[in-house]
Amino acid sequence: MTGEEKKNFQIRRCGKCGRPLPRWLDICPVCLKKADVFLRLLELLKPFRWHATAGLILTLFLTALNLVPPYLMKILVDDALVSSDEISKRLNVLFYLGIALVTSYTLSGGISMARGWLMSWMNDRLVLNLRNRIFFRLQELSLSFYNRKETGQIMSRLTNDIYQLQFFLTEGFQQMVVSVLTILGIGVVLFSLNPGLAVVVTIPLPVVVFVIYFFGRRVHRVFHQVWRKMGELSARLAETIPGVRVVKAFSQEQSEIERFNRQSEDIFRFSWRALRMLHTYQPVVFFLTTAGSVIIWWFGGRQVIMGKMSLGVLIAFTGYMWQFYHPVEMLAGLNHQLQRAATAAERIFEITDAKSDISDAPDAVELSGVEGRIVFKNVDFSYDPESPVLTGVNLEVKPGEVIGLVGHSGAGKTTLINLIMRFYDVTSGEILLDGVDVRKTKLKFLRSQFGVVLQEPFLFQGSVADNISYGNPGADLKEIISAARAAMIHDFIMNLPEGYDTLVGERGVKLSAGEKQRISIARAILKNPRVLILDEATASVDTETEVKIQHAIENLIQGRTTFIIAHRISTLRNASRLVVLEKGKVVETGSHEELLARENVYHRLVKLQSDLNVRFVGG
Repeated sequence: MTGEEKKNFQIRRCGKCGRPLPRWLDICPVCLKKADVFLRLLELLKPFRWHATAGLILTLFLTALNLVPPYLMKILVDDALVSSDEISKRLNVLFYLGIALVTSYTLSGGISMARGWLMSWMNDRLVLNLRNRIFFRLQELSLSFYNRKETGQIMSRLTNDIYQLQFFLTEGFQQMVVSVLTILGIGVVLFSLNPGLAVVVTIPLPVVVFVIYFFGRRVHRVFHQVWRKMGELSARLAETIPGVRVVKAFSQEQSEIERFNRQSEDIFRFSWRALRMLHTYQPVVFFLTTAGSVIIWWFGGRQVIMGKMSLGVLIAFTGYMWQFYHPVEMLAGLNHQLQRAATAAERIFEITDAKSDISDAPDAVELSGVEGRIVFKNVDFSYDPESPVLTGVNLEVKPGEVIGLVGHSGAGKTTLINLIMRFYDVTSGEILLDGVDVRKTKLKFLRSQFGVVLQEPFLFQGSVADNISYGNPGADLKEIISAARAAMIHDFIMNLPEGYDTLVGERGVKLSAGEKQRISIARAILKNPRVLILDEATASVDTETEVKIQHAIENLIQGRTTFIIAHRISTLRNASRLVVLEKGKVVETGSHEELLARENVYHRLVKLQSDLNVRFVGG
């Protein structure tokens, strides 16, 4: 974010309750309904509804097969082990019980394998689709969204948050459904075996549900804080690692270590608070279920001793009892996973629901034969209504004209350029490209007409050729070389170990500032734009390199409408006309000589720069 963009951002508030929105969220955690979140999560399964249904059916089959062994145990005890029937009949029962048990376990193993394959494929495919969907949405959002978000926060949502949802959508939800159905199914079996004992089994359930609900709300709030802190830590890494040279140059390694340790301690503190809650209520749930089982042994054992119930029924009842309490404990264990998923979902839906400030109008058009005439009509702009950045800007730029934008830092030069490319829209007034309001022009087409060379050239991980052809991916090697020659960088590239296939490293770390700048100029040349923007293109290079870049710029600007932002007077020597901005207003226009003769703002800027140069040379 530039200094102009940072000015006076207002505190954002919820449109419903008026509460201040957290800096890391665009949604109000208080007003958000968790039920709506989970319903929206289920919508993500629509492309996989048949796979999810098949997985659920297979899971239900597995659950049903798990209900077989306890009932077989009842038959084994009552009809084979303690029965008064003939030995041959009891042996036949034992034989068929063995076959039934083997068949049950075989089917269970086969279904488990099939379900594992199915759910693994669905699991990975869901993550792929969700990650691509979020990244696609991020590309659509305007710069104002990124001005509010830290890089680490966004990265955290593409990694940690997606994997939290992955568990819920592919495993957690099915386990929850199966656990509920298992409780109901086993409940029916228990009541059919012995209604009195079945009532005893259900006694702890209301207390268990209350414990889960009571702790769940608190755990959810703590996990919100955990993920926020993790996002902040990711943001710190995203800043510190690329800026490691600055850190070392200023001997701030220890300071960064201490700051990282403090943030890590915050994560530990909040995570420990959540885990402490989990490890508190899970033993409570276990104690309640265990207490119920002890009561069942007592009452069931008495009924067997008194001859009111067979031993086989008690053994089967005990087996079903543990199967009954297991899904209850499973629900208790799933609760914190579901709370994590809810928190992750809120953060992901914040991105998918975000509205782009900049989008195509319904009647947007594409222009034919763009000449490059740009007109500003009474343009006002502000990032905040209380602090205008541009006021009443009127300017007409002819096709092929080279305009130099001059002014103090914060005068509005970069903002003017951002408005032309529709990174932001004007607050009032209009900007015309060949007579058409840029807001009525299709966004992709509009930006395809611009080429940009920034003060800090950004190169992507990849080869030199990849970076030059970034704006024109279909270009062949001949076209890439031609652009490199025009940018005065071809000879240097040919001396690299692998020529145009040489990898430039992260952000072009293997190249000097001047080399990166000339590659970015080649990138702009290859794109062949109608309008060119040079934003302090020579500010960070030495004099010798500046001369090379100036020659490359001369090749670049031929026949194109060009805007040059610069503080160095030498950079503006090719300008047809200079436009001087001060406090967001155009205060002077004219040639270098005309503006000097007026002895106004431009004259003071030139004099100040000359005085600094004299002092530098004299020193």
